[in-house]
Amino acid sequence: LQNDAFLNVVANSLYVSLGATGVSVVVGTMGAFGLSVLMTRNREMALLALLVVFMLPQVAVVTPLYEVLGVLGGMDTVWGLVLVYSMFTVPLVVWVMTRFFEEIPRTLYHAARVDGCGAWTAFRRVYLPLGVPGMVCAGLLGIIFCWNEFLFALTYTTSYASRTIPVGITLFTGQYEFPWGEIAAASSLVTFPILLAVVGAQKYLVRGLVGSGIKG
Repeated sequence: LQNDAFLNVVANSLYVSLGATGVSVVVGTMGAFGLSVLMTRNREMALLALLVVFMLPQVAVVTPLYEVLGVLGGMDTVWGLVLVYSMFTVPLVVWVMTRFFEEIPRTLYHAARVDGCGAWTAFRRVYLPLGVPGMVCAGLLGIIFCWNEFLFALTYTTSYASRTIPVGITLFTGQYEFPWGEIAAASSLVTFPILLAVVGAQKYLVRGLVGSGIKG
């Protein structure tokens, strides 16, 4: 804990994970509402396209994204990683939330429209409150992805000002020997935030997984 570089990569991982997940949950939830409620044609094709984007091998897009970040000035920055991670977590959130919203009775939406609510008001007052378990589930999945991601963080960062935990632990070095003890201690320490988040949101996580159709 006295190593400033280690504390810095922990802070970077928190910023990147929470930032990318926050953006993804907001954008993905609205997109999921549009797909599940407002879109009546080609819905499954759109979901399949999103799933393909999420399942793209990282190696296949690492070079194009490198060029894009170079043009945008996002190399070796925290916001650059947030942008890249959001590209992969938004499709995940849309997929989870679409399946979750499909479990909500459509009659609730029609009743809201009869009462004079527009699509946005129905989304905000009906679907958002009912969708909290799904959003928690999708958010946790997004955080886990961002927290553990290695390839993009290694490729697009060059200093401890923007490196994340997986890269920081990999670059641990010793003067005369490889510091296995420090690496093991750091690896154990950084798993606690994820474990605490999963345990704390266990009720919502189970309801979200069941409601979204992601079943073991």
